[in-house]
Amino acid sequence: MRPRTKAGVQLVPETPRSYTGHAPRAWQSEALAAWTSHERRGVVEAVTGTGKTTVGVLAAASAVDAGEKVLVLVPGRELLDQWYEVLQRNLPSIRIGRLGDGNEDALARHEVVVATVQSASRWQVLQPDTPGLLIADEVHRYGAETFARALEPEFVARLGLTATYARDDEGLARHLDPYFGGVVYTCGYERGLADGVLARFRVGLLGVDFDSQERELYGEYNATARTLRGRLIATHGCPPEPFGSFMAAVVMLSEGGLGAFRPTKDARAYLNAFSKRRQLLAECRRKHEALAELAPVLAAADRGLVFSETKDNADAAALLLSQRGVAAMSFTSSLRPSERRERMDQFKQGEVRVLAAPRVLDEGIDVPQADVGVILAASRSKRQMIQRMGRVIRPKVDGRPATFIVMYVRGTAEDPAMGAHEAFLSQLVEVAEETTHFPRRATGADLLAWHLQGRA
Repeated sequence: MRPRTKAGVQLVPETPRSYTGHAPRAWQSEALAAWTSHERRGVVEAVTGTGKTTVGVLAAASAVDAGEKVLVLVPGRELLDQWYEVLQRNLPSIRIGRLGDGNEDALARHEVVVATVQSASRWQVLQPDTPGLLIADEVHRYGAETFARALEPEFVARLGLTATYARDDEGLARHLDPYFGGVVYTCGYERGLADGVLARFRVGLLGVDFDSQERELYGEYNATARTLRGRLIATHGCPPEPFGSFMAAVVMLSEGGLGAFRPTKDARAYLNAFSKRRQLLAECRRKHEALAELAPVLAAADRGLVFSETKDNADAAALLLSQRGVAAMSFTSSLRPSERRERMDQFKQGEVRVLAAPRVLDEGIDVPQADVGVILAASRSKRQMIQRMGRVIRPKVDGRPATFIVMYVRGTAEDPAMGAHEAFLSQLVEVAEETTHFPRRATGADLLAWHLQGRA
């Protein structure tokens, strides 16, 4: 795919002949032009909800039109089926196959094959001397040694897609950057909001307090984590800011393999204290009491999502809301694939109004439009916050803003008054249309009134 030029100015690529989908958005055409100008290698970074899959579909169509074979790498079963359906819908004249989850289609008999990275890493997919394009969806996932085997050098054209191009190890520098060549285009929230690709949204911050026993435990875990954090920065060279970079350095130290080596020992001890502290925050009893107060808000929503830390948290949240008259279900990785499909279908059709989920909804899975999101547990990373936001801030039919309600425990690492660096809250509030701090004694009626005010 070669971009047209005029008087030395690069224009956006033409829509491929075999593509029958919606006209590309401006940013998608710009991304393809940037990728093409980098010799068809690079990563396109686009926040969830902006339509990065379409960039891949357009690149695939253009490659097939030029006589190339295309391999689409995905991290799991859900995305295998999702990409297959999207490609069939938008490229109806092209033979599309699947590799993985019981499918054994080959590029020799298809123009495009969608493959799980596990399957693609087991054998050579593209035959020598065959022109080909490799598209890696959720490309940040393939920095691990095992998955990097799927990044075959035979593919001359290479496109990575991700919401956040980052990892907590050396995978970018060791595998992904050398193969793809780094980020060539970024579509952030500001661009998505300006183009109308993403919905405006409001944020409500709802603070709760620990009970005395929880507070005591938190103090112990927090003191240990603070001491070790200071040592990791001062003695072992971990960067203090941003928090994501600090954690990436700690994870790398923890994987040193020498448990008695002081940096490795300190890193593992910090991660242990950090994990216990995070679990305590996620399971705070008064967060679930506050969720009960939010039942009227979720009942008034077209669809709602509750983001939890664990499966047990999600099950408890769904049960609590159901007991208060909200049609809610949990959606977790422990469900059988058929159960997950059934619950997602019920959510799409409106039979279930709220899904409560841990990290299973954070990446990749196609979730119907929701207009209210409740965050019970702080986000683990910038990527996780971006994924959560993307589930809720897709444009609404009537143009109304979306609603996010973020719970936090006062006086902890989650508290906005204390920076909330570990919650990655800035990713949300910096682009919100409005941020409201609810008073300590806010009732369910107060929360509902605030929500309805935003819909007026």
